[in-house]
Amino acid sequence: MRIYFSLYLIPVVVVALALFWLVLRDDRRRLWLVVALSLAILALLHPVFAVVAVGLLLVTQQVVAAHAAGRLSGGRAVLIAVLIAVVTLAVGKYGRSAAVAMWGGEEWITARLLMPLGISYFVFRLMQYVFDHLRGVITDNSFLRLAAFMMFIPTFPAGPLETYQGFYGKRSVAFDRQLFYVGLRRIAVGYFKKVFIVDFLFAIAFGELLRTMGRPGFDLDELGAFAGWVYVIAVFVRAYFDLSAYTDLAIGFSALFGFRIMENFNLPFLSKNLGDFWRRWHISLSGWVRNNVYFPVYGLTRKPWLGLYLSMLTMGLWHYVNLNWTVWGLYHGTGLVIVARWERYKKARKKRRRKAGQPVAAWYERFIAPAGYVVTFLYVALGYAFVSTHTFRHAAKIVYACVKGPLEWLGIWG
Repeated sequence: MRIYFSLYLIPVVVVALALFWLVLRDDRRRLWLVVALSLAILALLHPVFAVVAVGLLLVTQQVVAAHAAGRLSGGRAVLIAVLIAVVTLAVGKYGRSAAVAMWGGEEWITARLLMPLGISYFVFRLMQYVFDHLRGVITDNSFLRLAAFMMFIPTFPAGPLETYQGFYGKRSVAFDRQLFYVGLRRIAVGYFKKVFIVDFLFAIAFGELLRTMGRPGFDLDELGAFAGWVYVIAVFVRAYFDLSAYTDLAIGFSALFGFRIMENFNLPFLSKNLGDFWRRWHISLSGWVRNNVYFPVYGLTRKPWLGLYLSMLTMGLWHYVNLNWTVWGLYHGTGLVIVARWERYKKARKKRRRKAGQPVAAWYERFIAPAGYVVTFLYVALGYAFVSTHTFRHAAKIVYACVKGPLEWLGIWG
C-alpha cells in the first residue's frame, strides 16, 4: 500500500485527472486511461504480476465467453475459476518462500516473484465476475470494462471488494463537483487515520507493547489478564483504524474519477452481537463470503451452522493458510453459531411470553441487551490474539492469560 505514500502520487493523480476529465471526452478512452495507468503502476511495482494479471483477465474473459456460447458448462466454468484462484493465491502468497529456497535468497529475484498485497482482493473479484455471469447478473463481457474494473488502482491494494455491477452502476460519467469534494474529504480522513492515529498515536501509546508481545521470544508465562486484554484490544482498535483508513483512501481517490465505491466499515464497535459485527466490519468481504459460500452451502445442506463455519474458515484462509488463521476462522464460526442459537431462543421466548400476555422483563432490556455490545467487542478483540502472533502456542498463552484472570476473579478458576 506504499503507493498512497509515494512522492509521485500527487503529480500522477493531477495529470491523470486532467486527462480524464478535460482532455478525454469519450468514455472508452477514459477507461483505457484507467487500464494503462493502473497497468503501468503495477508493472513498476510488481512486473511479474502485471503480466500474470493480464493473462488471468484474458483467460477469464474466454471462460465467460465459452459459457455464454454454450461450449462450457456452468460447473466447469466454476471449477476453472476456483482453480485459477487457488493457484494464483498459492503462488502469490508462498512464491517468495519457494524462491528463497530455490535461489538462495537472491533479493532481485524474490522481489519480482513477490505478488502484490492486493492479490487476494484481485482473485476474489475475478471469481465474483465469473459467478455473476453464471447467475445472469452481468450480461456484457467487454475486456476493456473488465480490465478497468479489476485493475483500478485505488481499490487494488486493500479493497473494498466492489462488484462489477456496483463499480459501473453507481458511476458518474459526467464530472460531479459534489462527488469530487466528497472524495477530497475522504482522502483527508484516510490520511489522518493512517498517519496521525495509527502511525503516531498508537506508536506512542502502544508501540512497545505491540512490538514485544507479538514476538515469539516474548515471555508470556507471567502475563497478567490486564496486559493481555490491553494488547488484544489495542491490536483490534489499531486494525480498524488502519483498514478503514485505506478504505477511506480508496473511496476518496475513486470518487475523484467519478466512481462511487461501497463502504467497508459501519461503526463496528457498536455491534450488538457477532452477526451484527460482520454486517459492519469488512462489509465487502463478509458479503462476498455470504453470497458465495454461506448461501450455496446452506442451499445444498440446509445446515446453517455448517455454512457459518465454512464461511469463516474461507475468510480466515483468504488472509493466510496457517494454523492461527484457521483457528481464528473456527473461533468466529463458533461465535456466530452460538449467536444464531441465542437469537432463535430469544425469538421463541418472546413469542411464548407474548402468547401468555407477559411483557419482556425490564431487567432484560436494561442489562442483557446492552451487555451484548461489550461481549461482542471483547470476543472480537480476543480473536486478535490468533492473528497478531506468529505461532499458535504464543496466541494460546495470550488467550489463556486473558481468560484466566476474570475466571479467577469470579471464583470459577483456581
